[in-house]
Amino acid sequence: MSCAPINPRFTTGLTLTLWYLVLMTLVTGGLLLAGDHLLGKRLLDKDRQLVTTLLDNYQRVSSDAGPDKLLHVLERDREFLLLSHYRVRFSDRAQQLLFSAGPALPAEVDGQLADGSWHQGRQLDGYRLQVALSAQPRQQDLARYRQTMLQLLLPMLLISLGLVAWLTRRTLRPIRALIHRIGSLQRDGLDRPVPQTASTHTELGQLILLFNQQMARIHRLVSGLRHALDSAAHDLRTPLTRQRLSLEQALASKAPQHWYDSLLDCAEENQRMEAQLGYLLAITAAEQGLDPARLEPCDLSRLLEEVAELYELAAEDKEITLTTELAPELVIHGDPQALSQAFANLLDNAIKYTPAGGEVKLLARRQGSAIEVIVEDTGMGISEADLPHIFERLYRADRSRHSPGHGLGLALVKAILDGHQAPVEVTSGREATRFYCTFSAEH
Repeated sequence: MSCAPINPRFTTGLTLTLWYLVLMTLVTGGLLLAGDHLLGKRLLDKDRQLVTTLLDNYQRVSSDAGPDKLLHVLERDREFLLLSHYRVRFSDRAQQLLFSAGPALPAEVDGQLADGSWHQGRQLDGYRLQVALSAQPRQQDLARYRQTMLQLLLPMLLISLGLVAWLTRRTLRPIRALIHRIGSLQRDGLDRPVPQTASTHTELGQLILLFNQQMARIHRLVSGLRHALDSAAHDLRTPLTRQRLSLEQALASKAPQHWYDSLLDCAEENQRMEAQLGYLLAITAAEQGLDPARLEPCDLSRLLEEVAELYELAAEDKEITLTTELAPELVIHGDPQALSQAFANLLDNAIKYTPAGGEVKLLARRQGSAIEVIVEDTGMGISEADLPHIFERLYRADRSRHSPGHGLGLALVKAILDGHQAPVEVTSGREATRFYCTFSAEH
């Protein structure tokens, strides 16, 4: 079944860019309308002040020198009034027009006229003076403002649109890499991580980091399962062959004793296969991770003491001195049953490969905020060529091939201690072989 990605009709980057364009267009349009309204209002206030100021000046002339002097001043200012887009009407008490500049004005209306001009009138000793300022200069200022804003905002909008498109593409690069990686799982397998193109301090970076971690864990689990199956197939082939040969010999014989011996051989081989399968399943389970339901505060001192008691008789039978040096109250968070099995395997190996008169030590001590556990023996030692491989499944060093065992005990030890974040290490020399690991103490 193919899991290649389907090319979407609209990419996320294009969709985000188009949404940004729509949003920025609405925001820019709103800003332009708001600015246009505020500027138009301010310009109208300015026209109102200019008209009021002009009326005040002419009122002072009329009050100081009379209507005739005002009429003379108006005639003098005609050209100025027309050039400044003023419209003026001056009439006497009988409503007869004495002076007019510009288009006609309504007789009584004050305020903004239909064409946008601002108009005000004032009574001067029975005479009426009307002044209006044309909206043309104000509209020209608004038109220049709109043109200027468009000339500024349009390039800025296009530049920001390009930057957003670039930034969106760059930001979504990790997601595209993730999609490509998921689509190529069937072709490339599980062991190739997604490139960490985003900082791990960002959400996308955390997503890629978590994805790579989960894929690595799945890869380890699948590899462990494949290895376990390969190991089982390899290690079970020999006892099954021996069983078949024993049964064939029994069937070829008519002596009941041969049948009995064949059944005993089959029972022994079945017991051996069952033990091997148990080890393989335990290793696979440990490599999959610890069961949270089985984790609890664990007194490592008491646990190691109980494990040592189990092997006291075995050590005495081989005339081996088994000593323990366990500091009190060494509490960690772990799986007591799994830890007991791991340290039991280490002690079993130490006693098995230590000759009579030798010594095996089990030590546990606090090192700062950590707890160190050591299993040391004065046995045959491990060669430098074998040291890198002793934790591999089914590996048997040359010196141990004639001893009973499956080659799975140390693999199980490593899987359990790795699950407790306490990787096991080993050193071996002429005088002693030492296995040691370090746990984090529970506070």
